Amino acid sequence: MKKLALIASLIISAPSGFPVASDPAAAPIPIGTHRQLVLDDYLIESSTHLTRRVQPVTKHPANPLILRTNKFEGVGVTFPSVIYDEQEKIFKAWVDAHGRGVFYLTSQDGIHWDRPKLGLFPQFDPEPNHRVVLSGYEFAIKDAPKDKLDYLRSRERGWTYFCNLGGVVKDPRDADPQRRYKMSYLWIDRNYVRPGATKGGKMTGLGVAFSPDGINWTPVNQPVSDAVYDCPLHITFDESRRRWVALARVFGVITPEKKAKYAGSENFKYNGGRAVIRLESEDFLHWTPAKGELVMASDEHDSEISEIYSLRAIPYEGIQIGLVHFFHNEPGDVRLYFQLAVSRDGKTWQRLGDRSPFIPLGGLGEWDRSTHMPPSSDPLMIGDEIWIYYSGRNIIHPTRWKLDDDSPALKELPPFRGGIGLATLKRDRFVAMEASLRPGTLRTKPFIHQGRQLHINAAVKFGALTISLLNADGSVEQKVTVPGTDAVDIPVPQLTALAARSGQPTRLEFSMTNGRLFSFWIK
Repeated sequence: MKKLALIASLIISAPSGFPVASDPAAAPIPIGTHRQLVLDDYLIESSTHLTRRVQPVTKHPANPLILRTNKFEGVGVTFPSVIYDEQEKIFKAWVDAHGRGVFYLTSQDGIHWDRPKLGLFPQFDPEPNHRVVLSGYEFAIKDAPKDKLDYLRSRERGWTYFCNLGGVVKDPRDADPQRRYKMSYLWIDRNYVRPGATKGGKMTGLGVAFSPDGINWTPVNQPVSDAVYDCPLHITFDESRRRWVALARVFGVITPEKKAKYAGSENFKYNGGRAVIRLESEDFLHWTPAKGELVMASDEHDSEISEIYSLRAIPYEGIQIGLVHFFHNEPGDVRLYFQLAVSRDGKTWQRLGDRSPFIPLGGLGEWDRSTHMPPSSDPLMIGDEIWIYYSGRNIIHPTRWKLDDDSPALKELPPFRGGIGLATLKRDRFVAMEASLRPGTLRTKPFIHQGRQLHINAAVKFGALTISLLNADGSVEQKVTVPGTDAVDIPVPQLTALAARSGQPTRLEFSMTNGRLFSFWIK
């Protein structure tokens, strides 16, 4: 089991063919031994009679796996950070309790979760529970019993301004065992007096904390960046740059194209301009640039007051896949769901396909009826499956639109019921190039590989797939047919001429009938 580096899929439909002009002078694309997913056209020279489509995820039948069980867990749990600890051979989760701190859970199988009785806050919790962070927003000093005032006033200043969990990671790279676990969170001081000001006001920022065991945490007593305005916020480690990367929400960003399209609209003034900025850090403490770098905002292809709520970027096989948290905000249709994006530098993002939901929202009567909130950790690779933990709610996000039915019966709706669920898919199977009964063909651009044997991830159990190694002039040097199969790793040793092309320009052509191609790689 290991941490995965990618989330991704939405229902993508592309035209059945997209010939792409090839530049003969373009340098071959180095792919090394990375898996090449068919998310976009980066490595594709041409395609005919194929449809690109994101594949469906499977929601676990026991969802939601984690629900509020006690009143001290607030009105629900969200923003799950879930890891599989290879050293301890156990699943660990940290969840946010909507302003009531952070709670820690463990599991043997990732499905059934235990709440260890830690007893870290006896001054406030009458019985030992699994709370590991006591939020400053849960207990205001002015409302606290006198016998608890000393404890409140002596608390670390960082927890005083803790608002919501950003995420938790276990970091084996750090030489300091006291910093083995790292936490990010939204810091809010509602009475902050800025230099030169006479009155206090709201100050938001990025808070961080460290722990040797993921249970006993020490916060840094000041925000490490004031570029962060709200949550969700996401932090991950970029191996290629050897830096931590934060993707956080800001407000007031509207692209010129969107502004021009909706100029004069009465509703457009309600667009808050939620967008995503990017920051970097080498040590988790010092973040640049000071105000972040804008990497994603809603555009003219989105509806007038729909916005980008957040973005989680996860490295995977040499690229980054983005889980775009999209606020779909239209009359009678208010939803929060995930779309898919891809980036090759972590800064320039392409939202893919028709921007449909990745994990479908729940139907009538279900727990995740209208709102999905993103994971605050990377997905997990469990065998050949990708596990994505996410949170859902059965309430509509606040909006300017009113429900048509203002019946008193609306006040009798059941209480909020936020929880955490699990969605799974097979490795690499986010997006497929699909062929129906009419044969389809995909030809790659020239690339440089470092392997000897071709492997493919495909579903052609009742179809046919032929792979051709092409010469520079497009003629076929060698051709092999893959027997009917459906597997995440299909070796193709018959393509023997490929080994001699290691380090040399190479092109492949895939011809397929009644099947799906997800990825290929050479190792």
